[in-house]
Formats: sequence, structure tokens, C-alpha cells
Amino acid sequence: MSSKVPFVNKEIGWLSIVPRILFLGILCLAFYQLDRRYYFQFAFIVFLIVTFGLRRFSFPAAVRTSIALIREAKFEAAIPYIKKSIEFYNRHPWIDKYRFLLMISSSKLGIMEMSLCNLAYCHLQIGDVKAAKAMYEEVLRQYPENPIAKVQLVTINSVATNPIVD
Repeated sequence: MSSKVPFVNKEIGWLSIVPRILFLGILCLAFYQLDRRYYFQFAFIVFLIVTFGLRRFSFPAAVRTSIALIREAKFEAAIPYIKKSIEFYNRHPWIDKYRFLLMISSSKLGIMEMSLCNLAYCHLQIGDVKAAKAMYEEVLRQYPENPIAKVQLVTINSVATNPIVD
């Protein structure tokens, strides 16, 4: 089942998988010296512990809560959590910059970029079109190639010039 909300990003930066494969390889070499029979299993378990731990650290609770609220269509309730996650990534931009090393998920769009899109989306869903349009414009100022903001702005501008009549 495909999601209809913008936080789901299926586009993967395949090159970002290379550092994780290298890390797993280094762990395999290290554990091979200790146990030649089960080295891969040990390396893989340590790899999972490290990557899930880093992902938990890199993805604050506000992000997870906002995504859960958006999935439940509680858009107004999600807005403060999205703002908290934006504040977090403004304070720690290196986490978003190096997300390919810190997280298992390797999407092409950054967490900050997706958070801004989620904020605009929530505003759009609660009927605050002016705020949504301003947010999508902000997304394009910071990330000129963002496909979500481009499409949404075209849609918003199209509806504004050709209002839907019941």
C-alpha cells in the first residue's frame, strides 16, 4: 500500500550504501580474527546494533511523533512536532548532512527538506493555503530541485487561478 503523504520517500541514493557495506566489511575483518566460523553473524549483529542506535539518535522523537500524527490525519496536532524536528536539525545540521552514514534509510531528500514539506503539507490539509504556499516557496529557496514543492506550488497556483466550483 502506497502512502499519500510526503514523508514517504522511495527515491534512494544508492551510492550512500557504499559506506555501510564498507563498515560491515571492516566488522567482518575484525570478527574474522576472533572467530573464523561465526564472524559474519557477529559482524552483522554489531552492524545492526550500531546502525539502529545511530538511527534512533539521529531521528528525534518529534520526527517519529509527527509522522505518526500525519499518518493518522491529525495534521494540526503534527505541526508543533514538525517545528520541533526542524529546530533540532537547525541546531544539528551535520546529522542531516551525514544521514547516509548515520541511518539505514538513504533517501535522496534530506530530513530537514522532508520536514519542511511535511509542515507545508499539514498547513495545506488544515486549509491554511497561504502558509502552505509560503512554506513550499521556502523549501524551493533552500532546495531548488525539490520535486514535492514544485508540484504542490503548481497545484496551489492552478487552483488559485481556476477555483474549483461545486
